Amino acid sequence: MHVWAGSLQVPETQILEFALTLSQDETARAARFHCHQHRDRFIVGRGLLRAILSRYVGRSPAELAFNYGPNGKPALALKEGKSPLLFNLAHAEDLLLLAVSRVSEVGIDVEQIRAFGDADSIAASHFSHREAVGLRNLPAAQRLKAFYALWTRKEALLKATGDGIGQSLSQVEVSFSEGEPARLLELHGSSEAAQAWTLRELLPAPGFLGALAVPGTDIRLNCWRWSE
Repeated sequence: MHVWAGSLQVPETQILEFALTLSQDETARAARFHCHQHRDRFIVGRGLLRAILSRYVGRSPAELAFNYGPNGKPALALKEGKSPLLFNLAHAEDLLLLAVSRVSEVGIDVEQIRAFGDADSIAASHFSHREAVGLRNLPAAQRLKAFYALWTRKEALLKATGDGIGQSLSQVEVSFSEGEPARLLELHGSSEAAQAWTLRELLPAPGFLGALAVPGTDIRLNCWRWSE
């Protein structure tokens, strides 16, 4: 399993180079952003995605084409007979994470750890009862990171399965206490189904927390940082 980290903050010349590799629909999506910063982040994110995946398939970034699942999850469109290349993308602020696999679906998420006022109400509304109570009972100093551990691990799993997060967050139970390894505890009420998955905590940059979810239990993880 490969995980790439990259910065969405690049020189203007690099933004222009990435823009030239985008498809017509990606260029149109970029144009719909009213905020210059958000538009540039979108262009760089798609450009980085194309640049990294092109190394795996031996084609230029501009030649790559994508299909999209019911919940918007992208997939690389390859010619018949080509071995599949599976991936998942996440970003927070100026940090991008990309997970790539040739053997299984994969989900990845990343968030910037920062305080906000309604963490308890979000947990009560979207997490399982056991998770919400456990989070509330943690020492105050541990609660914020634990909240993001819960969120990123759940979202990574749901991105791997292709489910939308709207109605499914409470159906995925994960570990989140400080010092406890990342684990899927229950999936739709089944602890047996949960045992078929691997969760990994990711620490890609100071102040950020991520998670990786893949089916299977014998996972070797390799990580790189894009520097071009």
